[in-house]
Amino acid sequence: MLNFAPTEEQEEIRNLARSVAVEQLRPQGRSAEKQGDIAVPLMQMLIQTGLTTPFPEQFGGSGAIEAMTYTLIAEELSFGDGALAMNIIGSLMGPVTVLLAGDEGQQQEYIPPFCNERSGYAQRGSLAFAERTGRYRLAEVSATARKEGDSYILNGTKRDVIHGEKSNPRVVLMRLEGTTGNDGLCAVVLPAQVEGLQISADVQKLGLLAAPRASYSFTDAAVPAGCMLGEPGNSGVIRAATLYSILRAGVTCGMARAAFEYARDYAKERVAFGRPIASYQGIAFMVAEIAMKLDAVRLLLWRAATSWDRGVEIDTLVREAESAQHQAIEISKSATIDAIQILGGAGFLQDHPAEMWMRNAAAME
Repeated sequence: MLNFAPTEEQEEIRNLARSVAVEQLRPQGRSAEKQGDIAVPLMQMLIQTGLTTPFPEQFGGSGAIEAMTYTLIAEELSFGDGALAMNIIGSLMGPVTVLLAGDEGQQQEYIPPFCNERSGYAQRGSLAFAERTGRYRLAEVSATARKEGDSYILNGTKRDVIHGEKSNPRVVLMRLEGTTGNDGLCAVVLPAQVEGLQISADVQKLGLLAAPRASYSFTDAAVPAGCMLGEPGNSGVIRAATLYSILRAGVTCGMARAAFEYARDYAKERVAFGRPIASYQGIAFMVAEIAMKLDAVRLLLWRAATSWDRGVEIDTLVREAESAQHQAIEISKSATIDAIQILGGAGFLQDHPAEMWMRNAAAME
């Protein structure tokens, strides 16, 4: 039987991420939401910790990426603030996709800038995955790439692209025209200017306001053939996409845990009819159910992360990663809603972060 228990090194990294989350991200969550982005001093601090450089040492990073390790980091950062966690992870997925799917030249071009101790904090990447008509599932990727001479012609849409307006690399998941299944999936790096690409900033969003997002619309947009990461259909594209699903699941687990612990502590302190409301079965059962579901989905998530690290067969990996992501999002939505119910009228006030967490969880769909 697989042992999902974190190693001693992973525990140390998780503790570091937890301290950053509690001391930095949680206090800045509300101000970051109003600002619409992460603060520069926070990014400068994060790059010094090594938590945001999951790249081999040859590029100046902190070491080869491990899904299990970064799943733990994602949950801890999200425990501080889910929107800031998605801001960080959404940026990383651009160069991570280049690392997993690109050739050596592409890796040398795009990855080292993120590892620079002086200027790496200012770098932003992006990965366009979901589409206007679909969810974060590989089977629902329908935007197409068609080879014509020395170019690829792109058509389709993308939504909720974190840092999609201003980032480098801007990576887009596409499907070779006329193909089905995982074999036809590919990833393209968009040049700075692309004729036929319309980019629109997402405004009036419900949640994840601290993670700036944009939507893409491709209409016969031509990009050079050299923008394709590696060869079309290479397994690195699928591994990058499944890693994104796994990390998004880690973020939503962090949201659920934050809501659970906040509501639990509030219920212990809030007195009604002469005793803490946590002593009433209606509240106690609700808190216990959140804890039980969170443990269950975390086990599902850790299995998917372990499978990614072990390099299991692609179809199995896709199924486990997407299942973990779906269940984690469902749990985070229910947990944050239940937290507001436990807080009662206070749950709708911005004096408490519960309403912000509920909106962030809903925006993860």
